[in-house]
Amino acid sequence: MSARGHSAHPVPAAAAALALLCLLLTGAAHPCSDAVPAAGPDDGMAVLRRSAEASGGTAYSAVRELTGEAGEGTDPTRVVNRPGDGVALVPMTAGAHPFVVTDSPFKELDERLLTTLERVYAVGDAGLDEVDGRPARTVEAVRANGTVAGRFWVDADTGVLVGSSVYGPDGRHVLGFRLTGLEPGDGYWPEEVAGDSPWGDVLTPAERGELRARGWVLPEHLAWNLGLVDARATLHAGRKVVHAVYSDGLSQVSVFSQRGKLDEDTRTAVPDGSVGTGTGGTGVTPQHDTIFGGDGGRYHGMWQADGFVYTVLADAPSDLTASAVTALPGPEDSGFWSRVQRGMSRLGLL
Repeated sequence: MSARGHSAHPVPAAAAALALLCLLLTGAAHPCSDAVPAAGPDDGMAVLRRSAEASGGTAYSAVRELTGEAGEGTDPTRVVNRPGDGVALVPMTAGAHPFVVTDSPFKELDERLLTTLERVYAVGDAGLDEVDGRPARTVEAVRANGTVAGRFWVDADTGVLVGSSVYGPDGRHVLGFRLTGLEPGDGYWPEEVAGDSPWGDVLTPAERGELRARGWVLPEHLAWNLGLVDARATLHAGRKVVHAVYSDGLSQVSVFSQRGKLDEDTRTAVPDGSVGTGTGGTGVTPQHDTIFGGDGGRYHGMWQADGFVYTVLADAPSDLTASAVTALPGPEDSGFWSRVQRGMSRLGLL
């Protein structure tokens, strides 16, 4: 989002690099049997934490492919991990420019995500499997009702995370990634690359409290299983923009907020007055007046409420996305919340 006077525009694409998924109102809430932390020994956490340490200190190259409906139509990327220098991402498409991530806010197994994962799910060691012909240890994240919410695959020889999958409540694979052609050691490091720097400055707990006192909506949790794992702020066109990232340890939801309102240019800048389209979805109007799309689509919602403009980018199953969106102030004059309430009533949740 940028600001011009008292109007706000979408966040620049470079600042919103998370993948997006769609929202279904009828699947907006977790079943009651899921809406509590899962009990369990969490014996898989040791595997994941060892992998986090190994991946940070292990040089390797591989080809990364997104999987699931959210990955349809995306091209594979060569990943070169060089401890101390960062990770080079080399798109395997003609004319694409390499990119180096030197200090990303999140790594595959960031400790913040692991702590959240352990809090929400029962994380178990599911034994050995195979990924691209190499032995890999499987770790499962299980909901309180016994269904599998996600899986991780850790290469048995190197400790590198070589795959992950996130599953919706119906068991359908929604998103994930796989590494193939894993080669330990220094790989090809591109000479000409675009660098990366962290988005904004990290907000301390005291700074977050000050923002809340001034009217900013920045909760520590959007839902019982969706906690704040990163919060940053920057100035864009002279106005403060806050980027909060929420996660259940498997999926991530980004919430950008800025004082202002949507102007007419923003509302008419995209076809049919919608903001964001994705696989299986027609789009979302800037004020959430209508919502379209399937579980496998990509979600990008933007609306104004109480003097702020909110932009939500979700890399998460639809039920988790819905939990995030409905926890934020409702869009003005859209009838959005009444439809959410009707959907929850049909599910017997109200």
